Amino acid sequence: MKKITTTIYAAILFLAASELQAQISTGVGGAASILANSPTSNTNVGIGTTNPTAKLEVNGDIKSKQSFLSNSLPNGSTFSNWQNRNDQCLVLSAGALVGTGPGYKNTRMLNYWDFPQSDINAKSSFYFVLEDRNDNNRLTFTAETGGKSTFVLEDKSQTEFMKIDENGNGDVFMHLPKENSRIVIGGYGDYLPEHKFVVRGSAKVEGNFLTDANIGVGTTNFVDGNTTYKLSVKGKIRAEEIKVYNTWADYVFTSDYKLDDLKEVESYIIKNGHLKNVPSAKEITEHGLELGEMSKIQQEKIEELTLYLIQQNKEIEELKAQVKILMMDKK
Repeated sequence: MKKITTTIYAAILFLAASELQAQISTGVGGAASILANSPTSNTNVGIGTTNPTAKLEVNGDIKSKQSFLSNSLPNGSTFSNWQNRNDQCLVLSAGALVGTGPGYKNTRMLNYWDFPQSDINAKSSFYFVLEDRNDNNRLTFTAETGGKSTFVLEDKSQTEFMKIDENGNGDVFMHLPKENSRIVIGGYGDYLPEHKFVVRGSAKVEGNFLTDANIGVGTTNFVDGNTTYKLSVKGKIRAEEIKVYNTWADYVFTSDYKLDDLKEVESYIIKNGHLKNVPSAKEITEHGLELGEMSKIQQEKIEELTLYLIQQNKEIEELKAQVKILMMDKK
């Protein structure tokens, strides 16, 4: 009975070993058991493959609680060129094989490099990149130890459409270099062609707001007649003070200024229904009121009125003198 039991155990072990060797291979003479851990005797190990091309090659899924990938070369390393550096410093590569040129023998769609300080890199850094299957970078994130950080998004032709730089001193620069770049906050939409920055909801700017073009509040129209206005508001404006730069009406007080006779003024009013040089109600309704120009016109009329009062006062004083003479003659 002991003999039979021993024979059954031996058969089971043989079958188990045969099954094991059919799935785990060193690639030497077909299926084989794993050799002792020796750099001279060990070859590549394959699971699910009989021709492993790496120290461990698995043709199938791997389940693990944790994975530690270590390929950290020391600072002060030297490389023959940047391609040699890339090959030696590649830590992780996943996805479809896309890198086939020099320096890209092992790269795939997702790659992570750990670059030491070397004869090629003045500072140690990491380099993370996502590529498409055409070997075009689509997302790149790099950072130097004690230095700058850079985040880049590129389109199908490897043209940058967003770049964020941090110069290592806390200064951050965000670039959207393409002509039709848009930023939309609080919603979605392309807003082509004119709106490059859209906020759906309230917005607050703490600091100066500068533009080389025009600002519209409640309107997108900046043209009135032949004039383009830097600020256009459709609605009421409230302010504590408005300062307008314009010419002024002191020319009224020059010696060569022609002051119309009051009869001429009366005749003009009867004929036109408004003062000379003052826009009519129809003109104001159709074309609006220019504050600077209107203030100058009103000042012109005030100064003309002052001249009329001075003129009339002289006439009154002269009449008073004549009356005084007449009264004295009667005595």
